[in-house]
Amino acid sequence: MDIMARRLHWDGCLNVRDLGGLRTRDGRRTRRGVLVRMDNPGHLTDAGIRALLDYGVNTVIDLRYPTEVTRYPHLAEALNSERDRIVIRHIPLLNEDKRTEEDILFARSRDEWHAYVLDCRGETIAEVMRAIAYAAPGAVVFHCTAGKDRTGVISALLLDLLGVARDSIAEDYAVSEEWLRPRTQQWLAPLDEAQRAFALSLMRTAPEYVQFALRYVDERYGSTRAYLQRVGLSPDDLSVLHERLIE
Repeated sequence: MDIMARRLHWDGCLNVRDLGGLRTRDGRRTRRGVLVRMDNPGHLTDAGIRALLDYGVNTVIDLRYPTEVTRYPHLAEALNSERDRIVIRHIPLLNEDKRTEEDILFARSRDEWHAYVLDCRGETIAEVMRAIAYAAPGAVVFHCTAGKDRTGVISALLLDLLGVARDSIAEDYAVSEEWLRPRTQQWLAPLDEAQRAFALSLMRTAPEYVQFALRYVDERYGSTRAYLQRVGLSPDDLSVLHERLIE
């Protein structure tokens, strides 16, 4: 399915897409309407929140640092009346106690950052995967701040586990840079030329970044399936994920 057909227009957010409709190596497709990746839902307007609810979302998984969550309480406040139906799970993918080190690593090399996340945050990755697998019936949303890197790692591992072609995974990862451009331009406006060049580098989602991450998993762990088992997922967990996410 064309990536534009998977894009969701939830007012206030720019980087939202359904991970359904992607063909797998065995000729099947990922299931539509069950898993959505997005940028920070704290940007959603009331109309955007209504669109999220109308899509059948029952679970939201927040991958951000705790301090990031406190800056954007809008979603949790707006969903107070929906508490019986909506579950918000906060599972920080990174370690806030090491945030300075993690930020430096990210700025220095996206490849090194991906290797760090895969090697050092495996237990948390497994927790996120279980949260998706065993969520209540309905759609699951997972997000970070821009919806490109932390969200991108989880998306890439899931899609690779399901057998989606890596070119398609790279395309899904790469489109974030384009879709986020309007917000990036606002962020860059007050910066000088040198600062602008550096900031732009942080917002890149080049396909080779995620291709490296998946090759790294192969070379160090054998396969994505083997990696996920290594970090704590059981064969039953993986089967539940597959059943939930494949048509």
